Amino acid sequence: MKKYISINIILFIVLLAGTIITIFIIYKDIDTSLSLKVIIGYIIYLLLYGLFSIFLVIADTRKLNWIQIRKRHFTFITWFISLSATYYLIYYFLKSSEMDVWDLSIPFGVSFGLAFSDLMSWKKKD
Repeated sequence: MKKYISINIILFIVLLAGTIITIFIIYKDIDTSLSLKVIIGYIIYLLLYGLFSIFLVIADTRKLNWIQIRKRHFTFITWFISLSATYYLIYYFLKSSEMDVWDLSIPFGVSFGLAFSDLMSWKKKD
């Protein structure tokens, strides 16, 4: 299991380094072919890392019992409703235009991450 934990740490460090390098390239407005390749590579890595994290969540969710799954779903629904209501209120008072369905993607992603984030790593379960 220690091997899997070190793989997760290495993947996260690469993600963090890529984020810092990409932010630096964008902030300094570096316009070379190498910077474009770095940013495209970072986007591809980001997508693959996201798919890998989703795979880990699904694989670890299958190992949970029904009560733990219900607790996580209840946590997800609670966070989603509260974040959506907060987002709607802020959006309503700051902007007078209509909300789109896509505006709920941020509360959905944050609530999903809060409910299932501990399943995104290979570790020994107690």
